[in-house]
Amino acid sequence: MQMWPGNFGPEMMSHVGRLSQIGGITPFTHAEGKAKGTGTLRVRTACGLEFWVVPDKGLDLYEASFRGRSLCWHSPTGMVHPAFYSSRGLEWLKGFAGGLLTTCGLSTAGAPSRDQGEDLGLHGSISNTPAENVCWSEKWEHGDCIFNISGTVRETSVHGPNLVLHRTISSSLNSAALTLHDVVENQGVRTAPLMVLYHFNFGFPLLTPRSRVYAPSREVTPIDNFSRDTVEEWNLFGDPQLGLGEKVYFHQMASGTDKVTVVLVSDEEDPSYGLAMTYDPSTLPKFNQWKMTSANHYVLGLEPANCNTRGREYERNQGTLQFLEPGERREFSIELRVLDDEASVKEAIRSAAVGM
Repeated sequence: MQMWPGNFGPEMMSHVGRLSQIGGITPFTHAEGKAKGTGTLRVRTACGLEFWVVPDKGLDLYEASFRGRSLCWHSPTGMVHPAFYSSRGLEWLKGFAGGLLTTCGLSTAGAPSRDQGEDLGLHGSISNTPAENVCWSEKWEHGDCIFNISGTVRETSVHGPNLVLHRTISSSLNSAALTLHDVVENQGVRTAPLMVLYHFNFGFPLLTPRSRVYAPSREVTPIDNFSRDTVEEWNLFGDPQLGLGEKVYFHQMASGTDKVTVVLVSDEEDPSYGLAMTYDPSTLPKFNQWKMTSANHYVLGLEPANCNTRGREYERNQGTLQFLEPGERREFSIELRVLDDEASVKEAIRSAAVGM
């Protein structure tokens, strides 16, 4: 089959009725079950990348695929409307759909804890908070059509924090990548804890028993004895096993660069397909890995963050809890890029080795 040579530019519009024939942004609303009423934006590029942005769930990313092959893990819950959210203990898991990205934070992330008399549930509320001022655009620039989605998500309470997340998600018609840019601002009058963790969830068929992760990890610390037993295999996978528990590792990435690249190769015996994550370690100095190779829960969590997953009480006691002063802003940037040939995979692996 002969494909259109080169990139899709404005001249392509003479071949189609409208942009949506080859890509673009399409809004829709889920119609049934616990997902009913959840507004979603479907983004498609002409390169074969598709991802869904969910304004009603903190502008997180649910479905993601490349040329029809899923990139992410869908949990057994599926999409769950934020009206079902509960902040108690581990009940966050009842609405954890997985998907490409679930953001954890903003004033707490990680395990449930009791910090200074406040009971905090798992991973905070921001991923179950509907966004405000949501807008999206498709704009031709320099021979490509740029896709932008933006909005604000607010975590606030009376006598509590007033943190606002300004999020922009970008891609383009000719791209197999997406960029997420966040600015968190303290619009309150009190100093507020700031915990941000980007819970990316990769699954089959991108994740396979022959997958391998490449990262500039200088030190890998297991969270418990079960994780410690196989810490040397943190970057390797196997077949799903019934009832196998989760393993969590904390990575200290090599310093000396203004970006960190982590690469997931789908099949190390045929390194022609994978995904690269690049982020700024100056604002995301921690990196958490959630490795689940259990049946029904076959998923790899790669999680750049400004904290680990032990919870806010632990961070405060360790002296590592970060704060935002009134009026202060903090920026976070992450790029995800699909690698669809051996040359791009090898180049990404070389990038991941920088700083080691």
